[in-house]
Amino acid sequence: MEIHQLKYFVAVAETGSFTRAAEREGVTQPTLSEQILRLESKQKGIGRQLFDRLGRKVVLTDAGNVLLSHAQSILAAMGEAERAVRDSSEGGRLRVGAIPTVAPFLLPIAVTRFHKAHPTVKIQLKEDLTERLLADLLSGDLDIGLMALPIRDERLHVEKLFTEPLVMALPPKHPLASKAELKLGDVVDEPFILLDDVHCFGDQVLSFCHRGGLEPRVVCQGEQIVTLLAMVAANQGVSVVPEMAAVADVAKSCVYRPLGKPAPTRTLCAVWHKQRYRPASLRAFVDVVRHNG
Repeated sequence: MEIHQLKYFVAVAETGSFTRAAEREGVTQPTLSEQILRLESKQKGIGRQLFDRLGRKVVLTDAGNVLLSHAQSILAAMGEAERAVRDSSEGGRLRVGAIPTVAPFLLPIAVTRFHKAHPTVKIQLKEDLTERLLADLLSGDLDIGLMALPIRDERLHVEKLFTEPLVMALPPKHPLASKAELKLGDVVDEPFILLDDVHCFGDQVLSFCHRGGLEPRVVCQGEQIVTLLAMVAANQGVSVVPEMAAVADVAKSCVYRPLGKPAPTRTLCAVWHKQRYRPASLRAFVDVVRHNG
């Protein structure tokens, strides 16, 4: 059993095709097929058939299913070992993911301050939805994710960073802008502009409204907080946004007011895989983010 054979085996298992696996690995299909046969052989391999070849369809056998998780773990461990050695000589790399309601408001300041203390560490950023960031953390494509609770996966370490309030965003000349604090009852007749349902933040805002007995009249949904605030500034409705978005609005395009008790909040957290390689810079980055929260 050789490492390149395991790579080819995993490629076939993950793509479901010898042709696609060969393309992914950059080898010819006959070469890949020959190495899989050697892996299956009794003389130099494990002596078990790993795939059922059903025409163009390839399906793992019971033995193949058993081998797959072990092979993936071996390849992941090798990749992490190579990265650890490379990081020790090159200064390191940190791959950071963040949800869209955090990334534009928190990352610019955090990354700038982090680089002042750790100038040799290369940071790669990815902005995406929670579900996809979690998948990247599990696959090893990300080192750390910044997102909101709850996160439930025993394979992941979840560390609370800070809790921030959610605030009401109003058009600058809105009658309610004169009030120091708002209640849900104040906006019961207002048109709402919210994030799309695919965002966990959008669900959180709706849940808060429903717990307070309000069924918001949603007239517009967007993909980005900045788009929501632009619509609010254009007097198209009101919205609920994270406090960090209000702080980032240096032009004060909208008026922001706290919501009375029970005031809505969200808790942000840092998430990483418990078993995968963690760059030495990860802890320092977490501390910087917490300090800027």
